[in-house]
This record gives sequence, structure tokens and C-alpha cells, in this order.
Amino acid sequence: MARPLPFLLIFIASASLAVDATEVQTRVRALTRQLAADRLSDREQAQQQLLNMGTGILPILPDDKVRLPAEAKRRLEIIRRQLEVEKSRESTNGRRLSMKANAKALSSMISQLEQLSGNRVVDYRAMRRQRQMEIPVSIDLKDVTFFQALDEILEKSGMEMYPYAVDVDGRPLKGIAFIASDRKQRPQQGTVDYEAGFRFQVTQMRAIRDYRDVDANGLAIHVETLWEPRLDPIQITLLRNTVTAVDQKGTSLTRKGGGESPLAINRTAPVFILPFRLPEEESQRIQTLSGELECLLPSDHAVFRFQELTAATPQRLEEAEVAVTLKSVRREKRAYDIEIFARLDDAEKPLESHLSGWMHRNAVYLEDAAGARVEPLQIQKTTERDDGFGFVFRFITPKKIEDYALVYSMPTSFVSQRIPFRFTELELP
Repeated sequence: MARPLPFLLIFIASASLAVDATEVQTRVRALTRQLAADRLSDREQAQQQLLNMGTGILPILPDDKVRLPAEAKRRLEIIRRQLEVEKSRESTNGRRLSMKANAKALSSMISQLEQLSGNRVVDYRAMRRQRQMEIPVSIDLKDVTFFQALDEILEKSGMEMYPYAVDVDGRPLKGIAFIASDRKQRPQQGTVDYEAGFRFQVTQMRAIRDYRDVDANGLAIHVETLWEPRLDPIQITLLRNTVTAVDQKGTSLTRKGGGESPLAINRTAPVFILPFRLPEEESQRIQTLSGELECLLPSDHAVFRFQELTAATPQRLEEAEVAVTLKSVRREKRAYDIEIFARLDDAEKPLESHLSGWMHRNAVYLEDAAGARVEPLQIQKTTERDDGFGFVFRFITPKKIEDYALVYSMPTSFVSQRIPFRFTELELP
């Protein structure tokens, strides 16, 4: 008689979740009506309570088509924008995770890490002509960053990250690669720092003394920067005025230069260099070295799906702060040219000319009813304005165009974040 209990528990849990969801929807509807209350204090209270409910209510907030008083619509727009910004920040934060295993195969551990973090990790040993042996790994990690977990797994298996990996086209790999380690090249304590979705490592420190040119004297600290592949940053800038270093006696090292320096994010193993004047002879180590980067990161991508590719009039789809318009579909001999225009609210920074390369990374393809995809043969930018951009995609299809839908994916917003880094106990050369 006790056998049906698990099913009963599942039913009760499911029912509980359904009740919770219903309660949330009822609460959102009630607070939405209160946004148009007679008293200002009631309207303010309702707005704050909706904000406090968090980003999970975004899918159930009334849209523009729902008939509401003007005051309620105005406040809903403010709420939606603030929650979308919060959601964007959540999506660009580093993932924290927990893992536990006892003598589990390395490949299984890597697969589990990919699923938990949403990041691609590539076994690059074959590309380096190394044997791809399965190695048992035992770990017990709680609430750590993706890179802390990866470093621990690689350490236990005799592997190390390989930041110079490229894909088949010779471009930097969209993922983190690893190879078998040279055990003589272990990172020393204090040379690695983990912040949000970033990993910083001091790779070398060079002291130069030039007897002819005193200004050439100095200390150069090289810092390698990696980030979770899912973040896909648009720009990373070193804020040099935030950089400080103090030796073991508490004496500050004199920084050379200031201002901002962009990192070459489209290259493998991006490194920034921190220059200082030569420290005093009594200085034996840098007790603390710190600074900040400013990163422009895209939020989660929204998928825009256009089903009617033979429609005579333009079609427009909206999501958060983005509107994508399918302007035209033209037959060109054996090919089809499909033109779109994407408009972004508050798009000034990501659409600056030297940052616009991210637009070419947006996924676009034709998809039939069976899920078969056709990638564009050619992509041509047609428009670049302060508020948006346009492209024409050329496709050659084995079927008629009406058998496909156009799928276009792009970020709904962009977040500027400051990422600090901090090292301790760095031995001077």
C-alpha cells in the first residue's frame, strides 16, 4: 500500500507549484490595478512591490495591448524597464555552482560542468598531439565560480587550460580549451584571482633598468584575462587610474600612465600590462595589486521568428528593448535575399562603429517544419544608425521559401559592469 507514495508526493509538489504560480499571477493583477489608484502613496507602493517581486514576473506583466489607465501603463513601462535591466545584469554575472564526485571520469566531469555553467569546455589534447586518456577525478566543491571549478578539475586530472586554442577557421575558440599539463608550470599561490565570470592570472613580471634612459626603468606586470565563453563581451577596457600596488612594508609603487586601454578581446589569451616605476631596493614583494576593468556585455539573447516569408508587407516583432522588422524577401535567380532592420533602445554605446562587430555574431538561419536549418550564404550590412542596424541575408534553399521560417537571435539589452581584480603576495623579480 505504501508504493503509490512517491507519485502522491510528486502530485502534491506539482499542485503546490501551480498554486504558487496562480497566487503570483493574482498578486500581479491586483498590484497592476493599484498602479492607477487615486492616492499617490498607493501607486508608489504598488510599483515598489512589483519591483520587489523580481525578474520572474516579466512574462506575466500585462503588455501594451491590455486596456489600462494611462498612469498604470506609464508605471508598468518603468517597472518593465527596471526589471529587464536587472535581468540583464543577472545574465551577465558569473555562474556559481557546486559539484561532488568520487573517481568520476574526466570527460563526465567536463560534461557536467558544461551543463551547470552553460559554458563550452574543449578537450584540446588531440590538437596538441597528446593522448586523450580518461582520468578519474574526485572533487567536492560548494558555491564556487566556473573557473574555480574548472581549475580544480584540471588540477586533479593533471590538465591545464590552453588559452591559445582556435577553431577550424583559425579564429579564437568560443570556449575554454585544456591540454595535459607540464607539471613544472604550476601557478604559484597568489597569481590567480576569480571575480564574477572572469579569471585573472599574473603570467610574468619584468624589471628593466636602463643606464642610458632613466625613463625606461620600470616594472611591467603581465595579467592574462579569461571570461566565461557565454558572456561574449563586446568591449573590455582597463581603467588604469584604478590600478594600485603596495609592497610588503605598505609603500605604494608609483604607477606609470593612466587613462583607459581597451583589451584585444578577439585574440587568444588577451593580456594587459601594468607598468610601474622600479620599487625601492627594500621591496621584496607586492603585498597587494588591484584595479578594475569596465566591460560592455550583452544580455541573454531573444529569438525572433518570422513565419510568413511570403507576406507582402513588413513584419515587426518586439522583445524587451529590441524590435526586429522583416522588411522584404526578394527572389534573386536561385537565391533569396531577406532584409531585416533591428532597432535598439539606448543603443548608443553598443552601436559605436568600433564596437559594431558583435552584430555579425548574431545567429540567423532558415528553419523548416522538421527543424532542418539553412545558414546564410552571404551577409551584407545595409544600414547602421544611432538606434539600429540593417542586414541582407542571402540564402539558397532546397525547398520553396514558404516552407521556412526566418530565425534571428540577438541581445535584448547591454550592461556595463566594473570587474575588480586583486592579487596578493607577488614576489618581485
